Amino acid sequence: MLDQYLLLTDEQTRKLDLLYKLHMSATINLTSIKNREDFYLKHYLDSIKIFKMQAFLFDCLVDVGSGGGFPGLVVAIFYPESMVYLVESKKKKCFFLRNAVSELKLENVLVVNKRVEDVCGIKADIITARGVCSVKDILRFSKNVSRETTKWILYKGTQIDNEINDAKRVLDKNNLRIMNVRVEEPFKRTYCIICR
Repeated sequence: MLDQYLLLTDEQTRKLDLLYKLHMSATINLTSIKNREDFYLKHYLDSIKIFKMQAFLFDCLVDVGSGGGFPGLVVAIFYPESMVYLVESKKKKCFFLRNAVSELKLENVLVVNKRVEDVCGIKADIITARGVCSVKDILRFSKNVSRETTKWILYKGTQIDNEINDAKRVLDKNNLRIMNVRVEEPFKRTYCIICR
């Protein structure tokens, strides 16, 4: 079902299938989406689509509020040569993420059980956040894991303009610019890309 949108290797297909099974057998509720086709489109394709559209190059990605692993785990499957940090403050979700990393044999992923503002020693090329915080807050909270060349990829909905207006002072102060990429099919999403 993803193969009509993405070119997948057998290994990527196997890992995505296994991740779906891990979600369906999880003891905590990580998503309300259980239907396989919806799960693949609204979680997997949503996670990776902007990376395929923009052809980002990166060595280190920090996924803030990873939850069930979106977009972080999916990005790690597609970019095995890049290091991906899954930053999640909730212990139960970290337990799921660590188990998934182990089952998927992802050697390029580290789960960090902290709030992003408490993380030290990591500087990301890309910071992602899906369904976590406003634009203003994610920029403030993730400042310590950013560098001059960092790009933020924020997965947002239709209220993005209000969030951008609210973040105007932070954006101007840090000389940051925004590009929004809107997708209407097969799901609705605004990807907010922020960089210098």
